[in-house]
Amino acid sequence: MTIPNLKPHDIGQPSLTGTTLQDGASVTITAGGADIWGNRDEFHFAHVAVSGDFDLSVRVAGLEMADTYTKAGLMLRASLDDSAPHAMLLTFGNNQPRNKNNGALEFQSRLAPQGECSGIYPPQPLAPLPDFPASFPQHWLRLTRQGDLLTGHFSTDGQGWRTFCTHVQAFPGTVLLGLAVTSHNEVRSVRATFHDLSLIQRPQP
Repeated sequence: MTIPNLKPHDIGQPSLTGTTLQDGASVTITAGGADIWGNRDEFHFAHVAVSGDFDLSVRVAGLEMADTYTKAGLMLRASLDDSAPHAMLLTFGNNQPRNKNNGALEFQSRLAPQGECSGIYPPQPLAPLPDFPASFPQHWLRLTRQGDLLTGHFSTDGQGWRTFCTHVQAFPGTVLLGLAVTSHNEVRSVRATFHDLSLIQRPQP
């Protein structure tokens, strides 16, 4: 287990510049950006290059909301290009209804450069109460890679994990992995606070 030393980068030239402040396993990101969706993205990305399989987890202590679709989470990305393929286990800042979502979690991906994004939502029809509710500051996300198989996990204590979804997507051997935050409001920044960042790498032989 290691604590990655993250490199900050604004993807897609958002009108409001983002920042990353890292103190060991604690990271505070301030981000602008229109969204991570469609065929191009605008957000702040704090990342590290990794090869092979991995197990990345973090506790999201808080997320300010500038829009219903303000989002933060764990991202695997092919490059820093704004239309690059990616996969992201994300959280919103509350449980208000969104499209096919009644909780805080969602998984999204872009399979090809300049392609459209698609989402994985909680089981339908939606339950009266969220299956994966907002639980800040004990709101844990975990993203694992085994070859082309990605799995998103959720926990309220960092010990007992529930599988949110699985997703199959081919990525290069070396990818960019880290924390992604977008405001979804081009004129207002948001702040996301992360703790207990942990990375386990399992390079392929």
